Amino acid sequence: MTLRRKGTRRIVVREMSFRWTVAPNDEPGLAIVVEHEGARGRPMVTWVEHGTIIAPGLVKEVIHHALDAGWQPDQPGVEWVFRRK
Repeated sequence: MTLRRKGTRRIVVREMSFRWTVAPNDEPGLAIVVEHEGARGRPMVTWVEHGTIIAPGLVKEVIHHALDAGWQPDQPGVEWVFRRK
């Protein structure tokens, strides 16, 4: 999966640039989809409950969580999937 630039937002976390968007899906909830801006690495998806206000602060939080859990956004591979409780 590669995010198109149009319709995404840029965010910087730990001196790395990312692109992110919110994607509704069939699963109960909304998906925050994040990719490293400069590399074609593995994307990260975090599912949140419908009605959650998705703002840059929350996106930074889920990126920090994924990085702490071992996500390497600049390395190739399948997407990492999390569920925010």
